[in-house]
Amino acid sequence: MSEQMIKKVLITGANGFIGGSLMRYYQNQGQDVVGVDLVGNGNDIIEGDIAQPDSISHVLQECDVIIHTAALVSNAMQDSDMWRVNVLATRNLIEAAKEHKVRRFVQISSVVAYGNSAEGELDESQPVHADGGSYVLTKLASEHVVLGAQANDDIEVVILRPGDAYGPGSRPWIIAPLEAIAKNQFMLPAKGEGFFRPIYIDDLVRGIVMAASHPDAAGEIFNISCEGYMATKEYFAPHYQWLGKKGPMLVSTKFALRVSGIASKVADLMGNLNEASPSTIMQLSTKSWFSIKKAERILGWKPEISFEEGMKSTHEWAKEQGLLRK
Repeated sequence: MSEQMIKKVLITGANGFIGGSLMRYYQNQGQDVVGVDLVGNGNDIIEGDIAQPDSISHVLQECDVIIHTAALVSNAMQDSDMWRVNVLATRNLIEAAKEHKVRRFVQISSVVAYGNSAEGELDESQPVHADGGSYVLTKLASEHVVLGAQANDDIEVVILRPGDAYGPGSRPWIIAPLEAIAKNQFMLPAKGEGFFRPIYIDDLVRGIVMAASHPDAAGEIFNISCEGYMATKEYFAPHYQWLGKKGPMLVSTKFALRVSGIASKVADLMGNLNEASPSTIMQLSTKSWFSIKKAERILGWKPEISFEEGMKSTHEWAKEQGLLRK
């Protein structure tokens, strides 16, 4: 079926990795788009708090599609903050969207919804499992909020579960690891044999755009990931090469959890965040990957950018940003 015409798109979290990439894509296509974030730019991104939709009501009434990327994604955040932003703000936003007759709401969730203990290839019929800390719990809860909002058929919803999204601007999978490796503070649990499911940002953006406009996407959940998986030691090997270091450092999951637990306690005492939290350690130890057959069948989407191409572009960006100083 042909794509539905979109008058105007609202993107939350427009200053973020995924939100910013979506903004640039739509603008390059000539699509009318506006972003919202806690800090505006006086131009195409307005300042607003999605937890208080009244602050953006004048924009909501102009849009027929919302792509909700705004979320706290770090496993190091406080539980209360994660719940307020990832769940309560999502509930408030989708209720406001219904009031303003927004046609479609696209929720960017995550493959972490399947939990860290699941193994093998997982498709969208796989039960979700809350075993990965606050981030997983709040992502699951936000999915339930979104699915519940379509009960009366007064708004179309689509939920997307991206794999491990990387590329220029990715903090969890590019910037933070480079910073830690440069300080000799990075290690991989499960001896580097955990499964990593890299999806380059441009491929992810294409999937989101297709889901926002395809008529058959309404009411569906899609995995948007790579085909198959690679070992974490393979994914992070280029990071070490870029910095001229030997590695990665491979340790047991038990040892990594012990170190991470101590680091988290020290960070708490100092008022800092430990991005390599125990939840992140377990995430990097998983043995699952994700079927993308549904997205291919309904949306006509599949990844087009190879890992080598994606990393080449990311390497150039990292050099330009001064992230590779040795």
